Amino acid sequence: MNTIAGRIGTVGTVIVMGFFSSLFGRGKRAAGRFDPTKVADVYTGLRNQVLQIRETEKSARVAALLMETGYPEAVVTLVTIADGTTSLYFSNGGGIIGAGEHDSVRSAASALLRLAAQHGSEMVETNEFPLPGEGRVRFYLITSGRVLTAEAAEQDLGYNRAALSSLFHEAHKVIATVREHSPQ
Repeated sequence: MNTIAGRIGTVGTVIVMGFFSSLFGRGKRAAGRFDPTKVADVYTGLRNQVLQIRETEKSARVAALLMETGYPEAVVTLVTIADGTTSLYFSNGGGIIGAGEHDSVRSAASALLRLAAQHGSEMVETNEFPLPGEGRVRFYLITSGRVLTAEAAEQDLGYNRAALSSLFHEAHKVIATVREHSPQ
């Protein structure tokens, strides 16, 4: 994007990416790497609940979207659900639950779900839900009776080199809005 808004969006995304990098120690020698077999039970339970959501009516309407990003020590999962529920889950057990109670978060999440509906054709149907590896971003788009997925490198998404870059940037707007309403 060569527009001012596009450049600001990319800078904002890089800032949010930097937040998670500092949160999980990217750039430092960590005592241990993320082990996908050692995920907090609360994370697994919450994630599975969202992945099992299905619209009751047959439609192409988006019921939920998960964007999961792999970092050296954990996976960060952004959850947005059509009912306004918006949360961030960390595979190590932390998170921000219930951010959708704020109007600005709900509005940003709604815009994300509308954009996600436009990207369904760029995803494939799946019945398996692996976590992304380090430096990878995986999307799960939940609609009527099915789950669609796509994965790309975080850097490619962040620098607009991937088909789902606009979805990635819109998701980071939601994360930034969630952070505005979360305690420091």
